[in-house]
Amino acid sequence: MTAPQRMCAGCRVRADKQTLLRLVWDGGSGVLLDERQRLPGRGVYLHPECAARALKSRAIGRGLRRSIDHSAAARTLAALPFG
Repeated sequence: MTAPQRMCAGCRVRADKQTLLRLVWDGGSGVLLDERQRLPGRGVYLHPECAARALKSRAIGRGLRRSIDHSAAARTLAALPFG
């Protein structure tokens, strides 16, 4: 049995779902880190090292199909120990 695959929003490479971060819309204009990958709604997956690339290309907002505050998303990702 193979592990579920998801595409990284930053580098656009497929990887095992467990190796990626999942971000979801917080209901306002920011994003939340879905640590357990169980929150409802549309999610965006990315490698921790691809966070800056995904922010620069605005891939997170496009993936969530929402207009997000990119500075708030940058703060969320910067708060991560590996982001």
